[in-house]
Amino acid sequence: MLLSVIIIGYNSLDYLKKNLASLSFLKDTPDSEIFYVDNASTDGTIAYIENVYPFVKIIRNAENKGIAKARNQGLREARGEYIWILDSDTEVTKEALDSMLTYMNSHPDVGICGCRLLGQDGTTQFSCRKYPTVREKLKAAIHIIGNKIGLDIYSDVSRRNSYDLEQHDAFDVDYLIGACQLIRREVLQLVGFLDENIFYGPEDADFCYRTHQVGYRVCYLPMIHIYHAYQRVSSYKIFNKITYKHITGLIYYFWKCRSEKKKAITM
Repeated sequence: MLLSVIIIGYNSLDYLKKNLASLSFLKDTPDSEIFYVDNASTDGTIAYIENVYPFVKIIRNAENKGIAKARNQGLREARGEYIWILDSDTEVTKEALDSMLTYMNSHPDVGICGCRLLGQDGTTQFSCRKYPTVREKLKAAIHIIGNKIGLDIYSDVSRRNSYDLEQHDAFDVDYLIGACQLIRREVLQLVGFLDENIFYGPEDADFCYRTHQVGYRVCYLPMIHIYHAYQRVSSYKIFNKITYKHITGLIYYFWKCRSEKKKAITM
């Protein structure tokens, strides 16, 4: 099996319709499989997929398990040499996948790669980033709150934590957001699954960090692109359950990084 595609969703049927339509070129490909992990959707997602895309393998959850746990359910079932993690609000092309696979095959030291993500307006999103810091996350929170009350504060925080996206050749990054990650199976075998202590963010940064720790590179491919609507469920309201889980995930991530650094110093 060459490729396993893993998508998770929660009441995202409108996005999934476009996502699965864009992946339909894999329908008759014997060396690929698609997993959809549903986090207890109530919008008819399951019935739609069963009716329109019966070749998609569905994993159903009775409750919203978050990103890491849901993706891990797919990762445990995946048989592919490569695992392609996608958000439900992405739209892909065969050309993009073929180019990413070609790059991975010719660069065996790259454990994860991702491509340029374009928004619905055609702008490039900040999908390759430097590791999050407490200062950067505090600025991002202030920016979101400021927007809610009509103030433009720290508007450049995303750009400052990203890379120069005007480059045309592939380059190494700290981490790629989980909207699009093509992962080599050997990486999964070495680092294990996503950290399930993180419900929603920054499980992607943590996974890429561990990939670096075992000696693999993480690369961004700006010459290849797909589309990403970019649902930011934690920013719809300043204070809600998802925002709380995102904050607790960040606290855990920073505690984990600090503990690992202390351990490395004492060894």
